[in-house]
Amino acid sequence: MHTVQYMREEFLTVLTLLTLTINVGADGSQSQRGSYNFGKKLPSEKARYRDSVTGAEITMLTTSAAKDNKIYQTHPNWTADGRYVVFMSDRSGTNQYFAVSTETGIIFQLTNDNQPNNAFLSRTSNRMYYVSGRTIWDADIDSILRCEGLEDPNTFRRKVADLPDGVTPSGTTSVDSNGKDIYMGVQYDEDSWGLLALDAHTGQFRKIVDSDFRVGHCQAHPSRSGLMMYCWETGGDSQQRMWIATADGRVNEPFYKETYDEWVTHEVWWGRQKALFTIWPKNEEMLKKPHGIACIGLQDRTLKILDQKKYWHVGASADGKWAVGDTFEGKIYLVSGDTGHATLLTQGHRPGGASVHPHPSFSPDGSSVLFCSEKNGNWDLFLVGVQQDD
Repeated sequence: MHTVQYMREEFLTVLTLLTLTINVGADGSQSQRGSYNFGKKLPSEKARYRDSVTGAEITMLTTSAAKDNKIYQTHPNWTADGRYVVFMSDRSGTNQYFAVSTETGIIFQLTNDNQPNNAFLSRTSNRMYYVSGRTIWDADIDSILRCEGLEDPNTFRRKVADLPDGVTPSGTTSVDSNGKDIYMGVQYDEDSWGLLALDAHTGQFRKIVDSDFRVGHCQAHPSRSGLMMYCWETGGDSQQRMWIATADGRVNEPFYKETYDEWVTHEVWWGRQKALFTIWPKNEEMLKKPHGIACIGLQDRTLKILDQKKYWHVGASADGKWAVGDTFEGKIYLVSGDTGHATLLTQGHRPGGASVHPHPSFSPDGSSVLFCSEKNGNWDLFLVGVQQDD
């Protein structure tokens, strides 16, 4: 029975992709890449199938031949009104930001810049901060969605500031819960890094802290103004991964203090008082020690292991009650913060030779999980519904 269901699932997926490829080609959006521009509206690629193992209905938001990559799980992926998912895609011939309606599947091009990056979506209004070259921009997403693609892009975006001389970005950019202060990791030279704050209203920078290690994954607390988390970035296992700092620079210290030879990675805020991260068991000896999805309290710094699997990345629900973890095999699990019970939501998203990082993220209301999948042979954006009961 599972074999028949799986074959049917694969057939429907291939049929959908063939249909969508024909539609996109007729529209000229793939074959005539020069037609892409700021504000362009693209036809829906949305399709659905049922997971052959879990039975869950999976919504494929993108299904073209393009490489579509979601925003990192430490940052908002949805617009503030919950109607659009913002993502990066090379469908225009260069990497640009796009927004897809989760209801209709219609896709809108948000940028037409020189290597836009480091997007951060406002949690209070449909706006997006991003970096292009050495400039930080503030884009009005609602206005872009209403335009016809012919206007000057500067009509719908505002220049916040240029990066200071001698400074390059290091890691991510994040916006304080006050909606005004932008935090970013920076590099000064080959041996020095730091955190800067930028006032989005005045365009003025100020130093938060200096660092003698590479700064990465700067993320403002989603509800506590003036608080941020960042990491010692090595691209692998660092001596002390997680750090916490205040915007005035008075606090700058390890968050979870590593004790034994742990591989700590992929930290993310979890509600108001906690953070999630993964402890990767890099060898058989580490499998005998605490590993998997872990959380740490902001006040008491107590550690709790939620579930011990070989998790890769972890995403956090806004209410601090649920976690979602992915694995190198392309499985996505929902994990209860109360019981640690793990439920397989969906699988098959990293077939042999796949390079995709799923980076799962909860929707703002916690009803679904967004992730990247290579099930169809290239990077696409998928959604799976979440039933939050133990």
